[in-house]
Amino acid sequence: MNTRSGGQPSAVPEAILNSGEVVLPPRISRVNGCSLPLHCFQVVTWAVFVGLSSATFGIFIPLLPHTWKYITYVVTGGIFSFHLVIHLIASCIDPADSNVKLTKDYSQPVPIFDRAKHAHVIQKQFCHLCNVTV
Repeated sequence: MNTRSGGQPSAVPEAILNSGEVVLPPRISRVNGCSLPLHCFQVVTWAVFVGLSSATFGIFIPLLPHTWKYITYVVTGGIFSFHLVIHLIASCIDPADSNVKLTKDYSQPVPIFDRAKHAHVIQKQFCHLCNVTV
């Protein structure tokens, strides 16, 4: 169990960085992928998407022979547009179970899991953080 500087036990997660710092959970539950704070992978995926689309439409396609340019713009534009729409849909969906959505108040702080009481968050299809059957 983790202890505070005064020697009292604290209810913080057990994730510890290499430097020994304790990683605290976000204070308020995230509703979807658009909720702040953003994860570093989200920033990387958007940067890769913008970089690939800029390179494809600004460098690679203009270097093709003139007869292939328009077909390539249409096909590649369709693929990039489809990916963008699917990426936005996946980011904006709330992944919570329907029972959790009905009972969860997203303005409340994130509950902290106590491993002394339960070995796993979800056991026998019951979530011990949300207190609902999933």
